[in-house]
Amino acid sequence: MTKTIQLDTIDRTGLSELMAYPRRKMRDNMDVRFCKHAVFYNPVDEECTYCHQDMECKWLNHNDELISLDDKTDDDIRRELTKAMDYVEAQLTAAHLNRRACTCDNCSWLAKVRSLLEISS
Repeated sequence: MTKTIQLDTIDRTGLSELMAYPRRKMRDNMDVRFCKHAVFYNPVDEECTYCHQDMECKWLNHNDELISLDDKTDDDIRRELTKAMDYVEAQLTAAHLNRRACTCDNCSWLAKVRSLLEISS
């Protein structure tokens, strides 16, 4: 049985801010100089389906600032935050082995999301 996010513990503004952090990280890390779709994922284009940045591109398209969080279910939000959490964790270096003591932006964001999703670190 999947837990649902208790959205009453966080307002939509807070949730939007949580989604903004991985969005910025993905956009900053992506090399889009040669993307003919301007980072709009096209599932029928082989260049998109075989692109090394397809995960980021898909996530960004599902979680753009213009997409209303009100239209997403708790399960949708949980899934998207979990994917974002995996992405941010993958960006951490070996210096972050003791994440509980770290207060960098990445670790602080991860702690907030883990708390919201009730995931222990």
